[in-house]
Amino acid sequence: MREWKPTNWKKEWTFTSAPFALFIHTPLCGTCQAARRMLSVATEIVPEISMMSANINIMPDLAQQFQIESVPCLLIKSKDGTSSKQYRFPSVTELVERLRIERDR
Repeated sequence: MREWKPTNWKKEWTFTSAPFALFIHTPLCGTCQAARRMLSVATEIVPEISMMSANINIMPDLAQQFQIESVPCLLIKSKDGTSSKQYRFPSVTELVERLRIERDR
């Protein structure tokens, strides 16, 4: 999972083809670390979804634009350009199902 840089995230969000997922986290969050491990397994199962990550501590404008309420957060950009957020990371199975739904839309 490649980390987004604060300087170019707006350009990447605009020009990256969908479906696309952005994992928003903070480095010291234990729940974020567990969610990252689950997402790394899920993206191995559904490799068609591009996955990036963003440290919200150094990207406050990202939090404002997408109204991120807490971390970890999975921000998914659909083919039609709309975005949705997911804050729950209960299992790899549920994440795989969510990524497959976005892939097949």
